[in-house]
Parts: sequence; C-alpha cells; structure tokens
Amino acid sequence: MVMRWGRSAFARISAAAFLAFPALLAVSGILVAESRAEGLSGFLELDYSQLNTDATAADGRTVNTKSGSFTQLYNLTFDRNFYPNLKFLASGNFLNTDTSFESQGVKTESTRTIRRPYLSLNLRTPLYYAEVAGTRNEEKVRTAGNSLTTERDSLVSTLYWRPDRFPDLKLQYLWDHLYDKNRLNVDTVSNNFQLTSNYQPAENMRLYYQGTFRNTDLRLTDTTSKETIHNGRVYYSNNWWSQRVTFGMEYNITNQEIETTTTGAGEVVFRVFPFEGLSVLSDTPGNIVLTSNPALIDGSLTAGSGINLGLPAPGENNQLRNMGLDFLVPTEINTLYVYVDRDVAQVADAFTWRIYTSADNQNWDLRQNVSPAIYSLTFNRFEIRFTNVNARYVKVVTAPLSPAVPFAPSYPVILVTELQAEVRKPASEVAGKLTSTLQRGSVDLRAVILEAYRLTYEFSYIFNKNDPGELSYTVSNGLSFFQQFNRVFSGTGRVAFENGEQQDGYRETFLYTASLTAVPFQTLYHSLLFSGQTQTVAGEKETNFSIMLYNNAKFYEGIDANLWGGVSLKEDSTGLKNSNTQLNAGVTFVPNKNVNLTLLYYGTTTSTSGGNVQGEITTFQRAGEASLAITPLQRVYLFGSYRIDTSTEFDRVDTLNYSVNWSPFPDGTVHLNFSFNETSRSDDSMDRSIIPSVRWYITPRSYVDFTYQNLKTENPAFTTLSNVYSGTVRITF
Repeated sequence: MVMRWGRSAFARISAAAFLAFPALLAVSGILVAESRAEGLSGFLELDYSQLNTDATAADGRTVNTKSGSFTQLYNLTFDRNFYPNLKFLASGNFLNTDTSFESQGVKTESTRTIRRPYLSLNLRTPLYYAEVAGTRNEEKVRTAGNSLTTERDSLVSTLYWRPDRFPDLKLQYLWDHLYDKNRLNVDTVSNNFQLTSNYQPAENMRLYYQGTFRNTDLRLTDTTSKETIHNGRVYYSNNWWSQRVTFGMEYNITNQEIETTTTGAGEVVFRVFPFEGLSVLSDTPGNIVLTSNPALIDGSLTAGSGINLGLPAPGENNQLRNMGLDFLVPTEINTLYVYVDRDVAQVADAFTWRIYTSADNQNWDLRQNVSPAIYSLTFNRFEIRFTNVNARYVKVVTAPLSPAVPFAPSYPVILVTELQAEVRKPASEVAGKLTSTLQRGSVDLRAVILEAYRLTYEFSYIFNKNDPGELSYTVSNGLSFFQQFNRVFSGTGRVAFENGEQQDGYRETFLYTASLTAVPFQTLYHSLLFSGQTQTVAGEKETNFSIMLYNNAKFYEGIDANLWGGVSLKEDSTGLKNSNTQLNAGVTFVPNKNVNLTLLYYGTTTSTSGGNVQGEITTFQRAGEASLAITPLQRVYLFGSYRIDTSTEFDRVDTLNYSVNWSPFPDGTVHLNFSFNETSRSDDSMDRSIIPSVRWYITPRSYVDFTYQNLKTENPAFTTLSNVYSGTVRITF
C-alpha cells in the first residue's frame, strides 16, 4: 500500500491517492461497523502539499523554487481487557513522506520512512499498578542515493504501589538503545533505574524522595558514564490562633555522583535542575520581569504551561514568548530543551530562538541567536545549543508563528509543556568521579501583632549550599501594615532589612514600600505606590527609588480606561545614575457585543549620567496603537489596527494590519473558511496571506480537506511570493 514517486510522478501519485477516496470510505464503513467492537481501531491519513516560491531581488533577479511532499500515515491499534484489571495494547504507526525540491533547474528528492510498533501489558488495581511496554522507532532517510537508518529500541517497566495513608512507592526501569544501522554515527545504550516515593504523614507535611541510577554507554567513543542521583524534599506549613501566626518550611537536597571513563572524544551530559520556571509575554525582552510558571518545570511533557507558539488569531496576543529558568545562583548551561505538545516538524525551522541571561530578572543581556534549532520528532522538542553561559537567570525568547509561514494555519495551537536545561562537557574534561551536593531551603514566619492595623512581623530565611561551592543565604526581617482609613481610602506599607552572603560578597539591603489607594466608586480606582531600597554588596552601595501612579476607570458600560506611569531612579557606587520615566494608557470601547475598539499608548525615557559617562545620554521608546474588531454577521470577523513605533535605536515605523475571516456553515458537514491578513509598514515591508479552505466531514471523525495559501513577503531587498496547495484525507475507524 506504500506509494513512492519518482522524478516526474508527484502529480500522478497525488491524483491517484485522492481518486481512491471512495474506496477508502467503503473500507472505513466496514471497519467502523465490525472491527471496533473487537478492540481494533486506527486511522489512515494522506497528505499532499506543493509549495511554489518566487523570490525577486531589488536588482530584478528572480529565484524560483518548487517543493512538494506526499505523506502517508497509517495507524492500527488493538486493545483487549483479558481480565477486569489486565489490559493488553498493541499499536503500530507507519509514516512515509516523499519530498521533492527544485531550484534553478536543480532537483533533489528524498524519502523519509518511520515505523513505530508498540506493545504494552498493564495490570491496574486500587492498590498497585504494574506495566511493561516496549517500542521500536525506525527512521530511514534516503536522499540523492544516500541512505541513513536510525533505530531506537526502548523498554519500560513500572511497578507502582499506593497504599492508603502509607508512603507510595514507584519503581521504574528504562532501557534505551539508539543507533544507526551501520553503527557509524551513533550507538548509545542507556539503562535507567528510578525509585520514587511520596508520603504525607500529617495534613501539613509532605515528604518526597527520588533515587536515580543511570548507566550510559557511548560505544563509538568508548565513553561510559554512571550517574547516581538522590533527591529528597520536605514541605511543612501550619497556622495558629485563627491564622494570626503562619509558618512554612521547605528543604530540598540533591546528591549527584557521576563517574566517567573514556578513551575517546565523546560528550557527557549533566542535567541542571532549576529552582523555578518563569515566563511572560513581552516585546521588550531586554528589560522585563518574568513571573513564576511552575508548569514549565513540573516534569510533565504533555500538560501545557500556558505558552502558545502557534499562529495567533486576528487580534490575539502576538508578543514575544519569554520562557526562563531561575537557578538561584549563577549556573553554567549550554543547552535548553523546549518541549511542545504536538508534532511541528513542518514549521519547526520557522522559529528563531534568542538566549538571554540576567542577574536580577530585570535587565537581560542577549547572548546568542539560534536558528533553526534541532527539532526531534521522537520527543516533540526543540534542542537549542549555544555557547556556555553562567548566570542565575537564563531565558529563551521566540515569536509565535507568522501568517507568512507556509502551513502556519494548520498550527493555531502549539503548547509548550516543559523547559529543561543541560550542560554538555567533553568527556576528557570530566573523566573520573565527580560528586556534588546541592541543598536549598526556606523558612517563612508571619505573625499579626496588631489586628486593627494588620501590623505584621515577617521573617524569612532562604539558603542555597553547593558542595563543592559556597553557601549563599538571605535573612529578612520586616514589618508591614494595612489600614482602611474610610470607605474610599486605604493604605499599606512595609519596611524590611535583609542581609546575607551571595557570590559577590556580603549583602545588606534596606527596603521600603508604601501605597495609598482610593476607590471612590466601584468603577474608579487609583493607587499611588512608593518604593525604594538601599543595598550594599561587598562594600559597594546602590540605591533605587520609584514612584508610580495607577488609575483604572469604567466610565460607562462598555467604556474602560487605564492610565499608569511613574519615575524610577538608580545610582551605584561609581556615581552612575539612571532615571527612567514610563507612561502607559489604554481605552477600550465596546458599544455592543459585535464591536471592540482599543486605543493604547506606551512610552519610556531613560537618562544616564555620572560615573564613566560623559555628559548625559538619553534614550526613549514610544508606541501608539489603535485596533478595531467587528463581527457584522455571524462567522464574519473583521480586524484592523494601526501602530506607530519610535525609538532612539530606529526610525519611526508605522504598521497597518487588517484581516478578514469568514466561516459559513459552522454546523454542517461541509466547512468553508476564508481568511485574509495583510501587514504593511512604513519601511516598505509587507506581509500578506490569502487562505481559502474547505473541509468535508464524511463521518464525525473522517474528513477530506483542501487548502490554498497565497503568501507574499516584501521588503526593500527582495519580494517573495509563495503559493501553497495542500490536501488531506483522514479516515478513522
């Protein structure tokens, strides 16, 4: 049933595939009726696409490229419950993709074939769970007479015991062998044993332990590494006297031992464990604070973390995606893995990744651009390798898919599920035995002294101890209060003194904040915030001060406005002074459910003087935007925006964006869709996409889909015009 095409048979094959569609429907009807009851299910999918691109340079030279692909994907799954708790599953995927690429009369063809058989047997009861599963992933790539076959054999066995009110126990063994058929490029065997236990001896206490032993044999470089990791965690929290006193404690210890023997030139991989995952959406990655995102480092490679790299719909947020890690202390890494929830190989090369580091999660330094990153279809992850960095905060920044990227409409949702860090070192540098112990802990105590003023004493202690390495810690003592003066006005304040050791030396910090809030009406809110700190590190003094005013108002039903801004000042021990002024404003008009008008303004000015700076240096950035979204008819969506950006770093840029989306017959079996999107800029650049599509649902789970994309990208250097034709037949039974 597998079809391959030669140098001139691409169109014939694709036509034959779609002419065979009625026969496929007949087969699916039989299987749906008879096989599903026997535990047999599956699907087949045929995808055809052709991309024609003309790139014309400013001097009139034109380069024409043509590419096409025909993909066959088959899946067959059999599952059977032999007993109420014993289940057997057998599944197999077969993927074959034939591609053709032609440029300037030179044509290349390639074929990629993947076979993935999978078997599992599991026994599940309320008390225990046992499973053994095995899979083989065979990938063969043939290009221009060359052939490379890579195979990955894996075996996983799991035993999970979960008694009520006693520690649970999970034992897992993973054997993995990755190799190419001729053993010329890779031949790696890994054995991994893992023991995990969770226990909650009391309502307010949780205990956790995980032990890992990993043996990795890099056969081609005669390198073997044995890694043993013990990780234990204790959590405790409680409160007394009607929550007037609260206490929390966390302790985490990790002992890691790696023994490496080598006679070759391989690499040894060290997993680096962050303290916290961070993320934010922002187009100013050089000066932004990332917020906590625990889902980025929770170990789940399937659950989303709230970060979408897919194509934003018109009017949706298309700001840069900032994803980072906090290691508490400066840490060396050179590899980041970004896991996603689906196969994105078709658009993987469209992403550009920027690596930033920071010491304070506020001011970020760009270290390197990586494009494209290595994408793994096996793991659905991007491998971003860069020059070694050593910093407390590390982040990777990328933009979501653009409408100008071919096949982008097929990827409206690409959820990031995990962000992992590694440092790879030459085996020759780490030969022998390396042992390290990392201890992290925190204690937090809060006690209400005067209930009438919510006067509260706050104590916290945070420490980080690396062995080998230094102890870093922070002790904080503070007082805070909250007072509701009357129905309209309320105030808060806090003073704290922090001291401790960090990498740069002994640190003392005095912090103070105060705010006054006025809420004269439910629809009107004002808040004046004053904050500052004086910090001395190893004898070097630095002061910071800021005052900000926040205003929110709802003038009428459907009219909302916000205005906030302020000034911040900073001076270090050399006399270098920085002052920053910010102003942000926005108004939203929603006269009815079908119309939404938004006006936004953002502006910041920074002045630097003193120290080693001669005179005064002033920089600024301004942006204003107006956007209008209208739904005049059901399933008709119109969107338009006009934006002006100015800065000392670049000339003024005016951006006009407008789009139309029409989706008639939403409840029928035939779905039509038409979308148009165009972005024009004053720097003579432009992006445009015209995409009509039709999908016919033969059954609720089987369909045929046809899509045409007309894409144009234009700038002073060149103009690119692309036409993409694609079709999909999917039969599920």
